Amino acid sequence: MTKPPHIPPPQIPDLRYGTLLNLKSGEWSHCHKLPDSAYCDLKLVKVHPGITREEDGHTWVWVAGHGIECSWDSSDCVRPCIELMVRLDALQRHAR
Repeated sequence: MTKPPHIPPPQIPDLRYGTLLNLKSGEWSHCHKLPDSAYCDLKLVKVHPGITREEDGHTWVWVAGHGIECSWDSSDCVRPCIELMVRLDALQRHAR
């Protein structure tokens, strides 16, 4: 199976550091810590606009964050707990 190519960055909403993302199954991908059918709630650390994909009619963006139960505050020396691909429409929903 070939993977879709990376694409130029789409228009990504400006989300503040610490924004709570509540992601349903199908709105996120590539996180091996969670089963595919799980909800994923995370505090946003960073959106990587240069790492995007088009797949199955959706645009996906690489996102890093901490689980809502995590007590770490991100800094350069603390790696985010969760890194995954998130559908652009889910990010847009959280920007409203």
